[in-house]
Amino acid sequence: MLQRMKNVPLLQALLKTHPAYTKDELHAFIVCRNVYVDGELVSDPKQGVDEGAIFEIHTRKYVSRGGYKLEHALSSFKIDVSGEVFLDAGSSTGGFTDCLLQHGAKLVHAVDVGYNLIDWKLRSDERVIVHERQNIMTLAEPSPPPTAAVCDLSFRSIRKAATHILDLVGNTYLIALIKPQFEMENPPPSFDGVIEDPDLIVQVVTQLFLRLVEEGVGVFDLVASPIRGAKGNVEFLALLKKGQGISLKLLTHQVEAQLELLQ
Repeated sequence: MLQRMKNVPLLQALLKTHPAYTKDELHAFIVCRNVYVDGELVSDPKQGVDEGAIFEIHTRKYVSRGGYKLEHALSSFKIDVSGEVFLDAGSSTGGFTDCLLQHGAKLVHAVDVGYNLIDWKLRSDERVIVHERQNIMTLAEPSPPPTAAVCDLSFRSIRKAATHILDLVGNTYLIALIKPQFEMENPPPSFDGVIEDPDLIVQVVTQLFLRLVEEGVGVFDLVASPIRGAKGNVEFLALLKKGQGISLKLLTHQVEAQLELLQ
């Protein structure tokens, strides 16, 4: 009699067959539709699969992990970027920019305070205008004018920046990567840059959203990043617009629910 293979969740199976990747990386590959089981695309980490199946991971879709983060947000928020001119604030290597172009964006203004960071593939792409050594807060009227924005800012809060970026894109929308470790108000001297306590994450993110509302910026949708930050921090992607947005109470529930999904 042939022995039946054990049926296990896809993520669990990949942890055994692809030990070189972390759990977060494998989760991101799945939800970003890069995993095939016996030749069939599977995008649910919890879907049961045969342990004896053939697992394929199509990696290096983007120049950096940021592309997978933004792809997850575009899918979750059901946003079509085709034909749009984007502003990418904090472009770094260009993961967000790469994702936008692969999803049909017409052109991207890649803005970063650093120099020589963006991948050559993007630097040499005529659809990318590179703004190096440029602080997003002092950028004024890029040409052609962007119609929407994304941002991944480090070592500073999204506060104030969100308002300025939205002004630059005609108050349409901004998809922002929210990093709780940079949003803490008055962190203790002992803070090492990593927030592990789920309750503290909820508190910090909720406080940030309250501050954004005070600036006239609302959160209209929210999803946890499928990939953690470099030090293991949980991150979120938020759809920001001028206006009221989702109530603070509902946002708090969404943050809590997203954290539970990451467990």
